[in-house]
Amino acid sequence: MDRRLLKAARAALGWSQSELAERAGVQRLVVVRYENGSQVPHARTMNNIIEALRVGGVEEIYREDGASGIVLTKYINVG
Repeated sequence: MDRRLLKAARAALGWSQSELAERAGVQRLVVVRYENGSQVPHARTMNNIIEALRVGGVEEIYREDGASGIVLTKYINVG
């Protein structure tokens, strides 16, 4: 997942970087560094992050033209 989509997915869920890290079982610094572009997580770490977002209700989608985005898969109450 592209780091910009990660930030958008996290924002859509109303999660802080700390909350995403906790739900994914990774250190907050991993999320911070990935979002700011200074580090690319290992495949296993990225899978944990993607799975946490999926369980939370957000998934990445891909179009035939190569574009990608996120979609909410369930009702999210961020208020």
